[in-house]
Amino acid sequence: MRAAAIVSAYFAEKYLEGRLENLLTQTERPRIVVVALQNSPEQAIAARLLEAKHDSLLMTDKMVSIYHAWNIGIRAAGTELVTNANADDRLKQDGIETLVKALDGDRDAALAYPDVDVVKSLDGGFDDAKRIGGFRFAEGGFHELMGLCFVGPMPMWRTSLHQKHGWFDSNMQVAGDYEFWIRIAKAGERLLHVREVLGIYLDRADSAEHRNPRMTAEETLEARRRYAEKRQTTYAKIGA
Repeated sequence: MRAAAIVSAYFAEKYLEGRLENLLTQTERPRIVVVALQNSPEQAIAARLLEAKHDSLLMTDKMVSIYHAWNIGIRAAGTELVTNANADDRLKQDGIETLVKALDGDRDAALAYPDVDVVKSLDGGFDDAKRIGGFRFAEGGFHELMGLCFVGPMPMWRTSLHQKHGWFDSNMQVAGDYEFWIRIAKAGERLLHVREVLGIYLDRADSAEHRNPRMTAEETLEARRRYAEKRQTTYAKIGA
């Protein structure tokens, strides 16, 4: 297995079984790494569905941020490629395969991200869910990313990025992925847009992004502030 799918399974009981089934039936099956709270319903679901030979179930004794969970999962995965698999997202059946092929076909790209459709319900999975809209993401590098997070919710990236550029900021709650994308783009890593709808994103008011808009705005500004280029002012000599 060349790719791992990291599932942060906190407050995810309603969506987790469907997410794991979605990953288990991919045309290119990923190694699934679930990080869950010990003795939680999510732990029980993952223990029932995962295959010990291929997958991992990691437990914490307290709630942790999604980025802390991702860091734990990525370290344990041991794969060349990794993707975050949010419990309330679903991939097209060949989603993993398509992203792997995209990175294989462009060895200079550090990360690949697809377009996604937006749904109000996950009933029917990727094929039958009723779409209410979608994201056809922008493209670019560091300067474009500083104005807009266009990477989307379902990227795949090379695990080696973490050896070169560090880990997700586990102190962030909602914008830790955006901060990392800016960090790697500023370092010169290239982001590859896969111009194909490979996933569906559930629009829900109680998601981490939406339930605390003030925190989302503050962390987004903080991510940009960390990497903003300082302007240099030059002064002409009087009489020059």
